[in-house]
Amino acid sequence: MAEIFNEQRVIGVHIVPDGTVLHNGRRVVGIREADSGVLFTGGRRVLGVSVLSGNEVIYNEQVVIGAVIIRDGRTLYNGMPVVTVSGSGAAPVDPDRYMFFATRNRMPSGGLVTAAAGTNYVCSKIVVSSPSYRTNSFRFHFSGFACTEGGNSPQETVYAGNATVIDGLSIRVGGVFHACNFAGAAGVTIPDQSQGVWSDPLTLAETVAAETDIEIWLFYHTDAGQMQLPVYRIQKHRGERIWGAADYASLVAFKDTPDADSTAALDTNYGGQTQPQYYGPDFMVAKGDWDGRPVALVACDSIGEARQEFSAAADQRGNLGWLRKWLDSGWRIPHLMIGMPGAAAFRELTGSGASIATRRWAIVDEIIAFNSGKRPFTVILNQMGQNDTTTPYSTFFTTRYLGFVNRLRARYSGVKVVALPPLGRTNATISITLTSVGTLATATCASTAHLVSGQSLSIAGATPTAYNGTYTISVTSPTTFTYTFAGGTSPATGTITAADDFRTEASQTYAAQNSYPADGTDASNKWRLRNDILAKTSACCDDSIDTLAAWQGPAGMGKWPGQVDLPSSLLTAQAGSDGVATYTSIQVADGSIFSPEQPLRIYSADGLTLLRSPTISAVIGNVLTLAAAATVLPAGSLVRQAVSPEGVHPYPAMAKRIRLGIAQGEKEKLKAA
Repeated sequence: MAEIFNEQRVIGVHIVPDGTVLHNGRRVVGIREADSGVLFTGGRRVLGVSVLSGNEVIYNEQVVIGAVIIRDGRTLYNGMPVVTVSGSGAAPVDPDRYMFFATRNRMPSGGLVTAAAGTNYVCSKIVVSSPSYRTNSFRFHFSGFACTEGGNSPQETVYAGNATVIDGLSIRVGGVFHACNFAGAAGVTIPDQSQGVWSDPLTLAETVAAETDIEIWLFYHTDAGQMQLPVYRIQKHRGERIWGAADYASLVAFKDTPDADSTAALDTNYGGQTQPQYYGPDFMVAKGDWDGRPVALVACDSIGEARQEFSAAADQRGNLGWLRKWLDSGWRIPHLMIGMPGAAAFRELTGSGASIATRRWAIVDEIIAFNSGKRPFTVILNQMGQNDTTTPYSTFFTTRYLGFVNRLRARYSGVKVVALPPLGRTNATISITLTSVGTLATATCASTAHLVSGQSLSIAGATPTAYNGTYTISVTSPTTFTYTFAGGTSPATGTITAADDFRTEASQTYAAQNSYPADGTDASNKWRLRNDILAKTSACCDDSIDTLAAWQGPAGMGKWPGQVDLPSSLLTAQAGSDGVATYTSIQVADGSIFSPEQPLRIYSADGLTLLRSPTISAVIGNVLTLAAAATVLPAGSLVRQAVSPEGVHPYPAMAKRIRLGIAQGEKEKLKAA
């Protein structure tokens, strides 16, 4: 889907020296930045541009052009009128103000890492990308705590039980290292359970160009057997690394071989939730040629913080999840995600002691102090609410959702709050009872209208367990289907379910408080919240960016699309030979629709019988790398993409659908009133 600004395609530009005539075979144009919020000048539309830093020839399905930023009042350049644009970074605003700037940065959360002897000294090299304007003065923050994930998130009560010693910190830009200090010293000790420490301001002699990769090299250690705080999963495909050693000097040597492989013992479970997270800066701010575009502080939970994308799924700028990728595409919006998986609005920005969830916000206040009262953001984007559903609705909306918004408004007087209504929640399972005669099991359910003979279903929860597994079914009546199994006593007992893994939209049922559409009862609380957000009820927001059309299926019923609704492809060559010899890749007709970390559902050619359910580890052309298996997959097998693990969190294919489904023009709502 094309990136649009002001009802026109965004144009990719390379900034070239004044006087350049041709670039990429096209005449170079002169550009000047429009004032913030201006969409027309001289009767012409302001063009949206994206300043590119590589060797791109095509961007947004158009040829990339060369551009010269005109600052001296000229109205003509290269024989053509100077064009008014948005997104060039040509009009610095408040260059002495620290702003959130880096892609990729996240709050510390997750599981602690136990330091092992021989690798208890660690160097984490992460790569962030700078905004669409130049930057030149940087500060980085390191916390003495991490946040919980899950049931009581975002409480800031994950503690190492020991201090973390930072031995050194450098950033590397264009191959050049720049050392950072802490109160004038090369290192610092971060006390356990502390709010943490900021690095000293680092001002570079040369400004960092727009959209430049910045490597952050952090050297830290604890004693062997002690715990280390979790922040980042390393993104190897972007040049990130994690090295361990028995001493600091051994790690410093990697500066001479910055692309050396990570230490194997630390580099495990790549591309999955169990991949370890390593220490690094959480809050990052920079001064520079900020052009007045919105800078967002994002209150989020796992839906916004990319629960189903972990590392290998990151884009070229390190973004994971639909929300980060949407904010950082087209007219790039610098942002900081202050939430994490499991976060709930009613716990956010509350508590003390064993339930504290205010430390991160206090760190934001430290940045405001750096700025003599100015904030490092211009707008709050509120994605919360998914984990706040409860009954009655008055508690859900007024106490939980609106209570958080009111705390934000009290803390940041006059701030603009833009809300994202929550995504839906559906189930892909139905309740069944089971009886059998010999090896033929008969399942009874409320309706088989969404089932077809020959499809696969997963049966779970039955005793004897022989009933459980994935089977090819035959629909025998409006309320029954059968399948063949090993045999067992009849009837089966237990809470028994049959699931089709979101194969179709019609097979889904609504989870509690998610019935569609809103009907004024607690059964539809999630949709009542959406209606209140869109209506700005009780000043719960100043504007909203609706997500419904971007994520729901084609029937428009508040359910996820089915696998059948997402892009799919066919195997062009058989994988496997005899069911014994293993293979680690498959070849498909169109690999461009797939991405790493995407779970697949590979079916027979008719799309009914499930053959295999692997996850992609890499995509090279039309070849998908998978975990080793021996299952024979005939040429012509249908390769579909899974939708969600449980009807809550979108897998990468769905994250892409959501990102592309929200118009870039909605970012206009993020501009200050």
